[in-house]
Amino acid sequence: MTVVKNGMVCEGRENRTANRSLKLMEKITLIGSSRDSLPTPALILDADIFESNIKKMQSLLAAKGVSLRAHAKTHKSPAIGQIQMKAGAVGLCCATLAEAEAMVQGGLDKILITSQIAGDDKARRLASLAAYADISIAVDCRDNIAELSQAALACGSSVGIIVEVDVGMGRCGVRSPADAVLLAQEAVECEGLSFRGLMGYEGHAVFLGDRDVRQNTGLAANRMLLESAEAVRSKGIPVEIVSAAGTGTYDIASEVEGITEIQAGSYIFMDLAYEKLGLPFEIALTVLSTVISRPDQKTAVLDCGMKSISVEREMPRPLGYEGMEIFKLAEEHALARINPSMNSPLRGEKVSLIPSHCCTTVNLHDSIYLVRDRRVEAVWPISARGIH
Repeated sequence: MTVVKNGMVCEGRENRTANRSLKLMEKITLIGSSRDSLPTPALILDADIFESNIKKMQSLLAAKGVSLRAHAKTHKSPAIGQIQMKAGAVGLCCATLAEAEAMVQGGLDKILITSQIAGDDKARRLASLAAYADISIAVDCRDNIAELSQAALACGSSVGIIVEVDVGMGRCGVRSPADAVLLAQEAVECEGLSFRGLMGYEGHAVFLGDRDVRQNTGLAANRMLLESAEAVRSKGIPVEIVSAAGTGTYDIASEVEGITEIQAGSYIFMDLAYEKLGLPFEIALTVLSTVISRPDQKTAVLDCGMKSISVEREMPRPLGYEGMEIFKLAEEHALARINPSMNSPLRGEKVSLIPSHCCTTVNLHDSIYLVRDRRVEAVWPISARGIH
């Protein structure tokens, strides 16, 4: 619905959705065109590297007898989720209820929501979604279990329950094995719910640069999770799922007996932060930008600012120009220092930038261009971005 207010046209939600669909249709017409002909800034995914990263993770985990539950918070795209499932993932993780709704609408039906929700409204949304898909969610308190049980009974659905254990992050999660047992028992006793297992994310270990320190920290976190799992089993409650890790600690947790699945997401794209860890995955995701000004020999200005590339960890890195350094991002501009004695791009030329954080960069775009041999092969909507 379009509303005129104070002489201005205001878009309703329906129009915004329609406009986003129209923009996607316009982008789809670019399939087959040269990568360098794309309007910038554009989110680019190297098809060969992306496919290699997916196959490599599946192969590495399969060799250890551990499953992959791929994290959709990285890509927010049902199209990519479908590819991960076809490659062998046992399901997807979603960081939010809205992400889960977008994945189910995109045809995916094995979802673990890794963040807690609060309130009757979201509980009803979740229970409604669980009528159409296999949905589990992380919990860490009895009130949340009660909300979910009531909502599931009202909708006639069944919600899977995963008890989250705080394994060192100091964020969500129960603080002791005894608390984990109490919640597991509560979930077993409540109608409309199905206790599935436990999870613990060692996010405090993921980016530790020293491999030995990362391993010791990760293993300590995994032991805390397994201690809670054993405490639950000791009460005669079956534990199907013990879910842990992220991309930075996948290789550590997957060696631990008792961990059943790994929650990895960024391995498909990689970024500057993960590059430092020496993982066996390559950078597949870049943001294509255009040099819009060369005001002097030592400066270049690109059309890629904070609204199109994340800068929370460090400045993006240009590909192919060693004498070029991004030193500042504004809303719509990237400023680069240029070494005049080295090769540098001219005004109008395209430059690929590697983001410092792939997940938050993806969330700034409506679609992703899959490129192979410098040609656009597909355009995938990032349908879960910007929704709650």
